[in-house]
Formats: sequence, structure tokens, C-alpha cells
Amino acid sequence: MQKLLLTLVLLTLWVIFPTNSIEAKTETYTITPNSDTYNSDFMNASTYNKHTKHYYLIRSYLEQLEETGGGTLVLEKGTYTVSNVLFIPSNVTIKLEDGARIVNGNETGTSKFDADKSIFQLIRPSLGKEEGVYGGYNGEKNISIIGSGTATIDLNFEKDGIAIIAGHNQNIRIENINFLNMYSGHFIEIDATKDAVITNNKFMYSKPSSSEIKEAINIDTPDKLTNGWSSKWSKFDKTPNSNMTIEKSLFYDLDRAIGTHKYSGGKFHDQVIIRNNRIENMREDAVRVLNWSNATIENNIFKSVDPGEDNANRGILASGTINPTFQNNVFEDIPRPMQFIAWKNSNSGSEYDVTYNKLSEENKEALSTNTIINYVEDFIRINPKYKKYDKEHTEFIPVKTAQEGSDGPETKNFTVNNAINKCSENPFSFNENLFYSKILLLHFQNHWNMNHWECAKTL
Repeated sequence: MQKLLLTLVLLTLWVIFPTNSIEAKTETYTITPNSDTYNSDFMNASTYNKHTKHYYLIRSYLEQLEETGGGTLVLEKGTYTVSNVLFIPSNVTIKLEDGARIVNGNETGTSKFDADKSIFQLIRPSLGKEEGVYGGYNGEKNISIIGSGTATIDLNFEKDGIAIIAGHNQNIRIENINFLNMYSGHFIEIDATKDAVITNNKFMYSKPSSSEIKEAINIDTPDKLTNGWSSKWSKFDKTPNSNMTIEKSLFYDLDRAIGTHKYSGGKFHDQVIIRNNRIENMREDAVRVLNWSNATIENNIFKSVDPGEDNANRGILASGTINPTFQNNVFEDIPRPMQFIAWKNSNSGSEYDVTYNKLSEENKEALSTNTIINYVEDFIRINPKYKKYDKEHTEFIPVKTAQEGSDGPETKNFTVNNAINKCSENPFSFNENLFYSKILLLHFQNHWNMNHWECAKTL
């Protein structure tokens, strides 16, 4: 009888409070550069000083958020100098308010530990210093770093510095951040991650690295053979990224905007989407596609890539691509707009076989929708054989061309209307829109998302 009554009580509670309607309460914490740590023990540590205070401040709240299962940490206006890596657990949103600025610190003021190279790593604090913790996509989930206004993460030109390291994660969002001042590292390194959105950011200014191939966003696999990933908490299982969108962002004055520079044999980053970005003043090939399947690169502006040796640098260099859709992009002042070549890792990772491109006729038709302004070559090159680049071994895909100086009254009218209307989701300034208007006139409806299209109806 008692068991029957207990069962009835449990069923009644389930009906009144079904499991999917009970949500864990999440806290929101707000800090300033002058706040005390969540746990005063940190402030009593012998290593707490003017160089480490912001590291301990933010760390204390991230550890508390791990303890409670997630929540939001808001950083108010001011400068936070972070000397050592901060680990972010699942279900956490970090919000940088207008005027908040995170700077990569290079001093700790103590002999007990040195400053770290990275600022954020997407792993819970309790596991950040463990070995071989996560593989596959089984790491932290549901993490966002969201800025507003002039929110900034400044690498301070620290050599090999990295702003954000993501690995073995799911459901990541990085939005509205000004990433500044890189030297030889990356703004974002992302490996073995599923479902990531990187949107409405600015990635600007880097010192040239020794190889000039350091990407603002590095898309990689955790593979000891390629030596491109060093986070010890990873299982180094070569998991590629899946379903990543990089959009509505500005990349300016860098070695390279986005790319992969080593591949793991037989592993392909799947469904990488790069759209509606402006990529300008790159020292090397602006986007390096390497072992990407079902990738889409569309509606981007590529402007001013250093010509390099023999005028051979490209807007997009692709190897190991399967079923790529690269369409409706504009390339201005770039020696070669795009080239597909077979490739083999050199040095680390050279154990892997040559990787080849696989393009269908439909993929090739999409290539012809791209436009070149101020061109050296008015075609896209496809070189199917390894190290064979002569005319006999090259397929040429003709593309659209346009001449500089074609700005007419329609261009000016669009720019003025766009500025007056202050279109939503438009991350670009008045002058940037002047350049965008060229693409509007070339591609019109195909190039612009619906928000831009609404703004352009007056043409």
C-alpha cells in the first residue's frame, strides 16, 4: 500500500512539473576592473598583484559558473589585463559591454609562474590542466562570447598569442568583438568543434609572422603529427570541425584571414560557410581551404592581397576540397582570384598522402559567378595533378570582370540611402558601404542578404 501511494505521489508531481519544464536557475554576475574576486581567497594569494588581479577576478567567476552549471558573466566598461589563461565551462555566456577591453598581459609580477600565450580556452576550469580529457565533440557546450559597441580583445602584439582556443566543443558563438593586434598566433583557433557561429566581428592588424601564413581564424584538427594543436587536455584524435559559419565580419591588415595550413589524412572539415565578409590587405593567400568538404564561400569582398613572388598570391587557395560552392565573390587588386591545386604537407604531417580536389560540373559553374576588378588574370585556375602548374595541366574557368572607376550616380545614391536608413545588421561604415555598392551593382539580388536588399530597394 505504501509503495502504491508513493508511486501515485511521484506520478502526480511528474504531471504538475514535467522534467522538461524544470530549468536550472542560472546566475548573472557583473564585474568592473575594480571588482573583488568572487572568492576572497584569491585576493589573499601571494601571487595576487596588479599584474594578475584581472586574471584572478575573471577566473573566480568562471569557477563559480562551473560550480552552478552555467550562467552569464558581464564585463563592464574598462580595461582588463589578463596575464594567464582563463578556462570557460559549458552553458556560459561572457558579455563584453561597450568600452570593455581585454588585453593580453605579458607579466605576472611573480616568479611562481609565467604569463600564458592564450586568453580563453573553452574547457571547464577544473579540467583545464588535465591531460587527454576530451575527444570527438564531447567537450564543453553552449558557450558564447558576445560584445557590444567597441568591445575589444587585444592580443597586444604578444608573439604567438591566441585570443580564443576552442576544441572538442559544440554550439559556440563569438559575436560583435573587435579582435586587434596579433603577432604570429591566431585570434581564434578552432579544432574538433561542431556548430560554431562567428559573426559580426572585426579582425584587424597583425605583425608579419616568419611564414606570413598565420590566420586570424585557424581551422585545424588536433593531430600530433601535424604539430598544429598543443592543448594537453585534448585527446589528439584528429577530429575535424563540422558546421561552422563565419559571416558579416571584417578582416584587415593580416597575414591571412581564414584557413587551414596542415591536414590530417582522410579527415575533412565539413560544411564551413564563409559569407558576407570583407577581407582586405592580406600578405598571403587570403583564405586557405585545405581538406574541407561541402564548403560554401560566397558574397565576400576580397581586396588587396600582396602579389608575392611571380604575382602568384590568391584570394582563395584550395586543396583537398570536396563539392565546394564558391560563388558571387568579388576580388579587387588580387593577382590570382582563386586556384585549386593538389597538395601535400611538408615537414610535420608529411606522412599523409597527397590530397586532391573533387569538383563537379555544378561546382565549376558556380565559380564563373565570381567577379574580378583590376585583374591580372580574368580566370580561375584548376590544377588537378600534384605539382603540375603549366598550361597543359591547367583548367581555366572564366569569370566576370569589371573596371575600376565605374562609380556612377546609382552607386552614390545607394550609399547615401544606406547611411540615412541605418540598415539593421549592417556592420560597415559609410566608406565601407561605398565599396560594397560596387558589388551590389554587379550581383544585386544574388549578393545581398535580405536586410541589405531591403535597404537597396530605392535603386
